[in-house]
Amino acid sequence: MAIKRFEWTHHAEVRLGERHLTREGVEQAIRDGHDERQVNVGDADWRVHGVRGDGNTFAVVYDSPVKRDPNVARVVSAWPLRREKGS
Repeated sequence: MAIKRFEWTHHAEVRLGERHLTREGVEQAIRDGHDERQVNVGDADWRVHGVRGDGNTFAVVYDSPVKRDPNVARVVSAWPLRREKGS
């Protein structure tokens, strides 16, 4: 099922600017990765990864469905992933 609408936690909105991520990039990562999402261990149901415009990767954790609506995702947090040494 495709995600058509996004809700954002306050935490996720605050972290976007701090972590040099964009709302559009995070939402696209969820749309692109939703069918292959991984179960998250923690405060959100799912985890996916995306790629920023500069080529660096990031992780997103989110809940879906929200209030039983499978077309909605609630973004809980997002953060850049560390580069491996030597890359």
